Amino acid sequence: MKIGIDASLVVGEKAGVGWCTANLIEALATVDQKNQYSLYPFFYYIFDPRFKELVAPADNFSVRFKAFPEAWIRYLWFESRIPRHRLLGKVDVLHSTTFCCPPVHSGKLVVTIYDVSFVHYPECHTEANRIHCLTGTLESAMQADRIIAISQNTKKDLVEYFNVQEDRIAVIPLAAREEFHPRPKEEAKPFVAKRWGLDKPYLLSVGTVEPRKNLRHLIQVYCRLPEEFREEYPLVIAGGGGWMSSDIYQWILEMGAESSIHFLGYVIDDLPWLYCGAACFVYPSLYEGFGMPPLEAMASGVPVITSNTSSLPEVVGDAALLIDPKSEEELRSAILKITSAPTLRQSMSEMGLARATKFSWEQIARDTLKVYEPC
Repeated sequence: MKIGIDASLVVGEKAGVGWCTANLIEALATVDQKNQYSLYPFFYYIFDPRFKELVAPADNFSVRFKAFPEAWIRYLWFESRIPRHRLLGKVDVLHSTTFCCPPVHSGKLVVTIYDVSFVHYPECHTEANRIHCLTGTLESAMQADRIIAISQNTKKDLVEYFNVQEDRIAVIPLAAREEFHPRPKEEAKPFVAKRWGLDKPYLLSVGTVEPRKNLRHLIQVYCRLPEEFREEYPLVIAGGGGWMSSDIYQWILEMGAESSIHFLGYVIDDLPWLYCGAACFVYPSLYEGFGMPPLEAMASGVPVITSNTSSLPEVVGDAALLIDPKSEEELRSAILKITSAPTLRQSMSEMGLARATKFSWEQIARDTLKVYEPC
């Protein structure tokens, strides 16, 4: 069987979907040496100029257009009259990992859909993004042979809002990468102090800075904590800037909180160390299709505070403190509870580590192959 996989978001500065796709490709290379894979470094409307960075992970994987000069590729993709589905080549199964539903395609179509936050929280998206997400999800709901949902919550939403038959949806949760594991505090603390100037225990939040992540609410709650607490526990936020986020930095300046709130921007290599140096992880997101950062934190042995909404309870189980993401008092109480109780932190760390072991990329790859094979 020949399988084509959209790897267009694997190149460049990866966010959630890019990391998920990269991890899936690596895991498939580990568990499957039988099938042939063609990786697409660009896919329909997604064309990152760094597409040449994509590398095949095993002998039964190839990168489409790898040997072509860049000028030829740009001509073929943007100027020639050759249909794009023909440029991508013939495959038995085409896996769109960006919920792009090609109008014409080779083989059976599998589409991964991560969430429908644009339905629940349209105000957290730009109009262009809402239209893009709605169009792609509708087309996938109507045309895909199989849909992979990354949580039971996403499956429920697809059935309820897009009338997708349940038997067309396979629920395959995600997993933390192997580099997220506990590190001794005596190693993590000096590392983050040297690299990031963080020489105190800190509260950590990770994710793209966008309205759905509810960072404004977190910052507001944090700024209302006692001054001596904020001096002892800075708030550290790691994540690239997303849509509708530019005013949050000015807002912090206006509140006079810039000395205790640290925006680190997009972090890759140091992220596992940042988790391990944190006193606790705080993630009051309004809505998630899965919720990778809380799982990464648990895999790193860090106690987690997160929302009791959407897919997040599926991910953390009983290994985190769950709060109403719109309640200031619940978030405030949870932060104070964890930071003031070493025994609780230790217990939550152990529970989180045990919970994280229930998710693995090897199992995800095997489950994904089961979706491909009946196609």
